[in-house]
Amino acid sequence: MAAVNHFAEPRPSGEMSLEELRDFGLYRVMRSLPVPVVSRIGAALGQILGRRANPAADARVAAGIRHLRSDLASDRRALEAARTRLWANVGRVYAEFCVLHKIIPEGRVTIDDEGTLDAVLADGRPVILPFVHLGNWEICASHLAQRAPGRMCALSSPLPRNRVRAHVAAMQRARVPGKVLTIDGTVWRGAMRHLEQPGGILFLAADDQMEERISVPSFGRALDSRANIHKIVRIAFRTGAIILPLYSERLAGATFVTRVLKPLEFPRKLKMDADEHLHHVAHLNALYEPAVLRLIDQWYGLLEYR
Repeated sequence: MAAVNHFAEPRPSGEMSLEELRDFGLYRVMRSLPVPVVSRIGAALGQILGRRANPAADARVAAGIRHLRSDLASDRRALEAARTRLWANVGRVYAEFCVLHKIIPEGRVTIDDEGTLDAVLADGRPVILPFVHLGNWEICASHLAQRAPGRMCALSSPLPRNRVRAHVAAMQRARVPGKVLTIDGTVWRGAMRHLEQPGGILFLAADDQMEERISVPSFGRALDSRANIHKIVRIAFRTGAIILPLYSERLAGATFVTRVLKPLEFPRKLKMDADEHLHHVAHLNALYEPAVLRLIDQWYGLLEYR
């Protein structure tokens, strides 16, 4: 979701690394294939270019599943199957970038509670849409932005160093009627300014990475005071924004549903009691724990879970 209308297709260059040339070739092949085929290719590549190439991350995935899902930890085959599905989802997410613009027009994304979503978007107050990295969050962002054209701003990590992946991501986001703010030292001022505009909507991750570990859900660990979840609650109080937590769930192959959770509403005020702040942070964190546990094999955060 960049502030441009068009973005040129990536082109081969003598300056490309072998990895970039490989990814350019994959993109050229996959962009013209049907969405289900691209997604299946991504699932296979997730095992080869993801799992096998990143043994340290795979070890964290296994350890995270054992820690969070004792039912899977006690069954070797079930644990292995969950790890395989996790890496398949990772591969699918990357591959689906090539056909991101096709997925929504083909009717592959639904919303489980359109009534609540539409009521919040029509309320007139600013809206914060926190999500966790389940299913395919990029498709979720695109779908929501298209339901409220020009109103949504997404906070995004810097684009990857791989120039082909960065180019494809920027190109696909440029198709969406919204804008993106790259997370840096000034991004929160920009986020506040956006929410203060009429109809402002902010889309951002609740499960950001802090000190090389995923912050949310905490699952009993201490929540870092610098984590996004603290800023989400603080900004909601200062702007009077409604917080509408949600997440994407992959149903089968390249079909998805956006799960809408219960909205959180706060009175607008510049300062809040520390205990009150922590109470709301804990409540928002707790909303995501059941979803992540249920969909543990779709949670991208497992790659950095410690």
